Amino acid sequence: MAIASFNFYSQSLQKQTQFNVYLPEQRQKDQPVLFLLHGMGDNQASWLTNSSLARYAADYPFVIVMPDVGRSYYANTDYGEHDWDYLTVELPKYLQTWLNLDLKKQNTFVAGLSMGGYGAFKWALRRPDQIGAAVSFSGRLDIDASWADRAENFQHIFGDRENFADSQSNLLNLVADRRVRQLPLFQLIGTSDHLLENNRTFHTFARQYLDKLDYREQTGDHNWHFWDTYLPIGLRWLTEQYHLLHH
Repeated sequence: MAIASFNFYSQSLQKQTQFNVYLPEQRQKDQPVLFLLHGMGDNQASWLTNSSLARYAADYPFVIVMPDVGRSYYANTDYGEHDWDYLTVELPKYLQTWLNLDLKKQNTFVAGLSMGGYGAFKWALRRPDQIGAAVSFSGRLDIDASWADRAENFQHIFGDRENFADSQSNLLNLVADRRVRQLPLFQLIGTSDHLLENNRTFHTFARQYLDKLDYREQTGDHNWHFWDTYLPIGLRWLTEQYHLLHH
């Protein structure tokens, strides 16, 4: 296996940016690709630095792409950085060109922790034509429920709260789209996590619309010990989804 770091100028972000890629020893036809997203305050190196990802990944078939999107909640913002466009358009094109990856839906998956869990579900629910399945580790999935605690930050990213409910950034709005009814999604949350109720609220609402929403509460908190412990479960589940899509 190899871990490579890429640095290039992003037109979407209007700046130099980095991403890391885990490359398995053997490439295969219909190579599965996992976009692994970081949380608030982290970057493209966080999964490699704080978890045993490199060791776990050896047991799974994925090329794993780890981008850096700062504190953007994977959104296009009014202040110039278009992280949503970077993640879902520009970065995939770069990977197809320079790494010759086939990013058709059946080969493409996304997972993330905390802010990245939100980003993973947002990508899957907004672009089910791109994503085969998604995993949220401790995701902040119900943004409106957290608005009072992060009002200034969310206002900066999402705009006015009254406009958020019907927006493409509200996961509770996106789950009602008929195109995502059969989309496989997996929620993992710790029983001591401050986002436990946030995840329960999302799950209770979303299961009315989603036939393949897998939800699990496990012992743990909002920290790297939890994410490192349950990362292999997420990787195993994603591998199963990959095989089902190619059955």
